[in-house]
Amino acid sequence: MDTEALDELAGQLRGEALGGRGLLQLATATGLAAYAVWAAVLMPGFRRVPLHLQVPYMPSSAQQVANVMALLRGRSGKTADLGSGDGRLANLSDCYNVTVFLAPSVKPPLAAKLLAELPDEARVVAGRFPFPSWTPSSTLGQGLEQAWAYDMKEVRRGAEGHPV
Repeated sequence: MDTEALDELAGQLRGEALGGRGLLQLATATGLAAYAVWAAVLMPGFRRVPLHLQVPYMPSSAQQVANVMALLRGRSGKTADLGSGDGRLANLSDCYNVTVFLAPSVKPPLAAKLLAELPDEARVVAGRFPFPSWTPSSTLGQGLEQAWAYDMKEVRRGAEGHPV
């Protein structure tokens, strides 16, 4: 095609409305593009986390975060924040402070991991949902703002004879 033919074709297309078929093609192309971005960028992160451990996003309030941080006040050592990533967990054996903002469904398997890896001097602080089989060393707040602190030495003493 020469330049004149292209100019004539472009002029004809400018004057026409998309119509139903054109809108359908545009919507399909947009949907396919959105799926391609999801499949390439987001889906790989979800594959790493088993379906039963995937939890909905639940934002923490400023008061809830303040309660969790108050239960860690004055403590030193490495801190790990669980519940702010994609579900992958590293070795926690050198952590002395662990914050947990996770749904109840993941607490039992996480409790076993924490018991196995954390040192006796470690403290775990859970926001919004407590560990169901652990007795807290202290709590702060009420309702959705409540936070529970668990000192691992005490948790282990309570877990003797009561497997998690």
